[in-house]
Amino acid sequence: MSKFIYFPSFSAGAMGSSLAKNVKLKNGLSIRFYSEEFPEKYRHTDILITAGHHYRKEDYKNDLGLTDKNLVMGDSGGYQIASGAIKWDKLIREKIFNWLEHNSDIAMNLDIPPKIKYEGMYEECLKISKDNFKYFADKQSGNTDFLNIVQGTNEFEYVNWYNEMKDFPFQGWAVGGGGRNVYTFMSGVMSLLNGKEHLKDTNKYFHILGISKISDFLMLNQLQKSLNEVGSDIVVTTDSSSPDRAVVFGSYYYNYNFKKATFQSLNIPKYDDSFQNQVFKHLPVSTEFDNEYLREALTWDDTIKWKGQCTMAIRLHNFMVFKEAIEKAEYYVYSHDYILKQVLSNDMYELLMSLDKMVKGNNPRTVFEKYKPLYKKLSNTNTDEVDIIKNKFF
Repeated sequence: MSKFIYFPSFSAGAMGSSLAKNVKLKNGLSIRFYSEEFPEKYRHTDILITAGHHYRKEDYKNDLGLTDKNLVMGDSGGYQIASGAIKWDKLIREKIFNWLEHNSDIAMNLDIPPKIKYEGMYEECLKISKDNFKYFADKQSGNTDFLNIVQGTNEFEYVNWYNEMKDFPFQGWAVGGGGRNVYTFMSGVMSLLNGKEHLKDTNKYFHILGISKISDFLMLNQLQKSLNEVGSDIVVTTDSSSPDRAVVFGSYYYNYNFKKATFQSLNIPKYDDSFQNQVFKHLPVSTEFDNEYLREALTWDDTIKWKGQCTMAIRLHNFMVFKEAIEKAEYYVYSHDYILKQVLSNDMYELLMSLDKMVKGNNPRTVFEKYKPLYKKLSNTNTDEVDIIKNKFF
């Protein structure tokens, strides 16, 4: 039975630099959560690294201390191109391809997402992406499993993009834009199911790019469960930088709510003398990992006197809360309906059942059309993945 995989995307910014330096917390704990230095009980050997930030560092995998014991996913940098952080030039294509083959076990094709700088340029993005995909298809050596990609903003664009790309001989698929809302998530997944990609022996992975809400983890686990039940060998995966990125705003996750499908966080305050008299000197304990490794290594006093490493400790804390939430999502999705119905909202339960029907039905697009009003209803809710007060503390 295949199991859903979460790839933390922490290779950019301060966390990436600290991983490369193998920074240790003040209690001696390495922040390399994927290495044998990290406690086995909490170790997470899967990680995403991005060519978008590191394609000039030819041996980046080794810089992070990654080995054959890690499953490494490589992102091609399409988002960085869409955001304008990297200027698109066909000359960088070869560099990115070679970087991905050298540094990753699984990798994205170099797509140009039709968003941000390229918003409203669907046809132009499709054309450039298709040319890049052909280049990758012709060059791939077999050392890395490359994933085809679908992009869009609605079911029509996703199906059209899929039809343009479906004949390339890659080893799985990725859905871009699924993080916009439930409607785009379901549109992208439907395009693959409608093409029976989950039943092809050549496909190993379905990756949904950059999503990390509680609702996402429920849908991803439901997709994995339903695929298992129809005999598909597909492994469902996703990535996100949220536990890392939240620290930029001083956000410390302390809980999650499956009924509301949200993470909850508090904003770490700017330290002052009033915190000296706190009964509890440590920050709120949310996981077993906190009790074992961070309770004494992450206090209110540390938030001002120990800024650099403190942020690394909070990143690890947030990541462990994420891991626990994913495990809970898996438990609930695979549990009896009696439990699942009580834990989730009615709409979320219906959403998961529609996904199950889409996987198991003969016509996924018909199922999609039936439930499209629900997808659009859920997409109109203005719920962030974490309830935070944006305060640039760190």
